[in-house]
Amino acid sequence: MNIRINKKHKFKSGIASLPILLVIGVMALAIVVSITSIALNELFISQGQAQSSKALFYAEGGARDALVRIARDKNYSCISTDCYSVDFITNGCTSNTDCAKVTVSGGIGTTADPKIITSKGIMRNSIRKMQVNVILDNGAAEIVNQKGLITGTTWSEITN
Repeated sequence: MNIRINKKHKFKSGIASLPILLVIGVMALAIVVSITSIALNELFISQGQAQSSKALFYAEGGARDALVRIARDKNYSCISTDCYSVDFITNGCTSNTDCAKVTVSGGIGTTADPKIITSKGIMRNSIRKMQVNVILDNGAAEIVNQKGLITGTTWSEITN
């Protein structure tokens, strides 16, 4: 028995697999690009959140530094905007990263006129602001009764 092989049929049978392989390859590439894009987006979001958290930490640190200054001198004030800075790394405020810029109002520390600390934490592109209202000597208005003891603070984040 003689079996003849059709050469034309032999070559045609592999032709259909090429477009199928191309379609599968393009689909696989699209999936890989999508996953990579999502992963990069999530990475940028998490870095932004970390920077924002650090900026808030720096703002709180600047406010605490101002509280120490007030505790040492009840009349301490620094009323110009961003009048002093606290660097958390060398030259932090010079490079606009890892620092806090602080302002302390000239209030006397009474309930009607509290000392107001405004601290701006900076971490690269993230800036967070804290405001602390400081009451001295339970808000005593008479200078005779003022000893400079910090008896109350109200902390809030400024969101503008």
